[in-house]
Amino acid sequence: MGPMSTSGFYLSRKVVMFFTLLILALLLISTVLAILYARLRTKKTEEIFPTTWEHPSTSLMPTVTDRWGPWNNSRLPTNLIPRHYQLELWPQLVPGQERPNSFTGQVNVTVMCREETEIILIHSHLLNYSGVTITATGSPLGVELHPSPDIQDTWHNFQNQYLVINLDGKLVPGQEYTIQTNYSGQLNDVSAGLFISSYSEWGTNKTIIASQMEPTFARSVFPCFDEPAMKATFDIRLVHHPQFVALSNMPAIDVSERLDENGTWKVTTFNTTVKMSTYITAFVVCDYDYINTTYNDIEIRVWANKEDISNGEAEYALNITGPILAYFEEYYNVSYPLPKLDIVALPYFEASAMENWGLLIFRKDSLLCQPKEKLTDKKVTVAVTIAHELAHQWFGNLATMRWWNDLWLNEGFASYFEHLGVSSIDPFIKMDDTHVRTWINQVRYSDADFYSHSVSMKEEAVKTPDQIMLMFNDITYSKGAFIIRMISNFMTEELLAKGLRSYLKTYSYSNAVTDDIWNHLQMAIDSQNATKLPASLKSIMDTWTIQEGFPVLTVNTSSGAITQEQYFGKSVENKISNSSWFIPIFWMKNGSVQPLIYLEKKHKTYPEVKRTADEEWILLNINITGFYIVNYDDSNWHQLSLQLSKDPSVIPDGNRAQIISDAFNLVWSGQADIEIALSTTLYLAQEQENIVWNIALENLQILELILKRTYTYGLYKIKLINEDFKNIDSDEVDLFLFADTLNTVCQLGLKDCVDRVTALYSQWSPTNNTIPNDLRHIIYCQAIRTGTEKEWNFVWTIYHNRTSKTERTALLLALGCSREPWILTRYLHYALDESKILQKDSLLVFRAVAKNPFGYLLVWNFIRANWKTIHTEYTNDFALQSLFFTLAEGLSTDFELEEFELFLNSTTDEGKWSTMLDELIKESRESLNLKKKIHTQVHNWLSENVPAD
Repeated sequence: MGPMSTSGFYLSRKVVMFFTLLILALLLISTVLAILYARLRTKKTEEIFPTTWEHPSTSLMPTVTDRWGPWNNSRLPTNLIPRHYQLELWPQLVPGQERPNSFTGQVNVTVMCREETEIILIHSHLLNYSGVTITATGSPLGVELHPSPDIQDTWHNFQNQYLVINLDGKLVPGQEYTIQTNYSGQLNDVSAGLFISSYSEWGTNKTIIASQMEPTFARSVFPCFDEPAMKATFDIRLVHHPQFVALSNMPAIDVSERLDENGTWKVTTFNTTVKMSTYITAFVVCDYDYINTTYNDIEIRVWANKEDISNGEAEYALNITGPILAYFEEYYNVSYPLPKLDIVALPYFEASAMENWGLLIFRKDSLLCQPKEKLTDKKVTVAVTIAHELAHQWFGNLATMRWWNDLWLNEGFASYFEHLGVSSIDPFIKMDDTHVRTWINQVRYSDADFYSHSVSMKEEAVKTPDQIMLMFNDITYSKGAFIIRMISNFMTEELLAKGLRSYLKTYSYSNAVTDDIWNHLQMAIDSQNATKLPASLKSIMDTWTIQEGFPVLTVNTSSGAITQEQYFGKSVENKISNSSWFIPIFWMKNGSVQPLIYLEKKHKTYPEVKRTADEEWILLNINITGFYIVNYDDSNWHQLSLQLSKDPSVIPDGNRAQIISDAFNLVWSGQADIEIALSTTLYLAQEQENIVWNIALENLQILELILKRTYTYGLYKIKLINEDFKNIDSDEVDLFLFADTLNTVCQLGLKDCVDRVTALYSQWSPTNNTIPNDLRHIIYCQAIRTGTEKEWNFVWTIYHNRTSKTERTALLLALGCSREPWILTRYLHYALDESKILQKDSLLVFRAVAKNPFGYLLVWNFIRANWKTIHTEYTNDFALQSLFFTLAEGLSTDFELEEFELFLNSTTDEGKWSTMLDELIKESRESLNLKKKIHTQVHNWLSENVPAD
């Protein structure tokens, strides 16, 4: 409701009299209805799940913000425990008609009263109610059933998303009650709650409805006790158009018809679910087809639009699901508890995939593959994603974290087992390399960041839906998985499996906290004598789960002393941490594996780690089993580099990647000189392992950005890169194996790369894209970099005809690769034109052009010239901050830094983001000083150490 009008609105006396009589009549009618309604509330309901439907009207239920009571707590009280839901949803989607924007629903929630209360709190968000009743439905054997108290009033608490039901009496402990509601809700356009999406099938536009409940969206679909520990069983039925099929967690057990003024509808009723959390309930209404198989008496169906099914794109997913599911059943020694498993491919799904029990929902490009496609990154990604969601059927669905602060018990374990699941179907896929690559390229940056957090948080730190959403990040998923991998190495995989089987059986259909995992793993350790730990598993692992960050170990091989300190991703100046970790260290000397040692304090001397001869070398963290970085004394770094040049195979693949990564990361944090890092790359011409190339290129590309606008870049390009890449094979298989290498050498303009990319690009047409998925972003960029306006316009046209978010992003980034200043300038102007590029995608344009050495100054000047427009359009603070960070990354001179600082101070609101901007300027200055130091050192090192052509 808007503000009162000040326009002099006037009513005549007759009109006033008419409205007065009307109001009196309405008051009389409402009083009679209230009396009848109160009587109905006290009646025992004969059939809780009705066979007829009443359409809810718009809710007049108030939203109250100034009352004080239990609704001010973001967590539900435990006085009521849900037992069972009977839920009916009716989205009223009709083929060929306008998309609906709402749905109607009814739910009956049976609850057990544990403590007497006069207030019922149940989660509800953006739902409009036409009826709320409470009925006493059960009592303990031999105890009289007391009628339910009357409802005094109901209202919304918006802050904590509650429907508040105030009663005129108290509920009786031990007695069951049913809360019945009729309501309507919103059909969303984004993947949250119940949402609607469109897709094209053989040129015809179609629509699908699906759900995404995790973490707190179930409350926007039906009123519920929306916390993971509030598990219950569910009876679900969906009302839908006869042309559509309806899917939910359990198999359909009945399909009937319902008539209303709009015609005939189907009513699909599903079997009762097992006991589960609200966030894994799921619903799909679609006009899809499927392929199916049966595996160990479990029916598996993969659903997709009919065109994709007819093209065979669901076959790979179907073929691998059963074997992975069987592997997990054997590993966990717990059977998959449902009779069916449906997997649905949506045209767009922000979460990529969701593990709903019995009804997995995927984004299309995370599930479907071309049937004749070779084993590429795309198929590996599909396999990994399927394995991740299948692992959740046990870790998350069966045994669930008690609260979102321990989300890693779901996501960390699913991320760990996704690798084992994929390896079980194809041992030639090096999934352990993926662990290493994720840790080195991704997690260590996140965990050294200012915004890092511990794997397991305190409950009070994770309360609101926004705080819960922030838990879905690299720390929870990948660091969680990596520390499980670390456990499996020092306590053995066999004992890990034994402990996890015990954990799953104990907490099936229940909830757990982190200490419960440690207790069951400790029981497995205590059950045998072969493997013993120097302390309890909890005391070791608490150092990894309840404190943020990770250590850097400094090794003095002259004395055998090892010291640990927290690693910070940027300059460590003025940064002090008292954190320490209980660290298991697998290590080798001169290629010979040594006994496991533990570092349980800040500093410790190990006589066995001392080098006794100049040619000896020490290597810590064999196969990267520990979550830490290692810094050696200069002499040991030198010996490791010599060993790599002499015979790299003596050092394990992962450790060759680790040596390069650790050396460069120590440079970026100001803890080592660039000469050490560069020396670890001298042998790369001999390297054949993709994991090593990936890590090397990740860091060489950072170095390339530092050097690209300096006079040293030509020396770097001609000498170092040509030397490293001279032995790369040129057949198409190697294009896949060395996709990152291809990207780098194409940027350098190597003729072999340019010729191959041009050949692939020339085969591309708007209707037939034969470029391998894994290479598309590289091919697009290179074609535009070396092409003319013709190539740019072709990609621009393709961009406007694509609907896939992944494809559109790749195309937008590629369009920033041009070397023509006028094309880049035109592109920047397009970014401010909503008719050409959506505002939410404009940052991609600025970022793409800023990463281009021909474009950085163009972006910088463009933003300053158009700041008024940009500042007005970008109301999102995060977007503006991201833009500032993008600009800061490219600063290369003191003059540019001064201009940047002056711009920030003169254009941003006084006091707004002051802390962030001060930190950005400080970091930019430190980064620039480091860049200048690195530039000088690199120039000198290249001149002295790399042979001329």
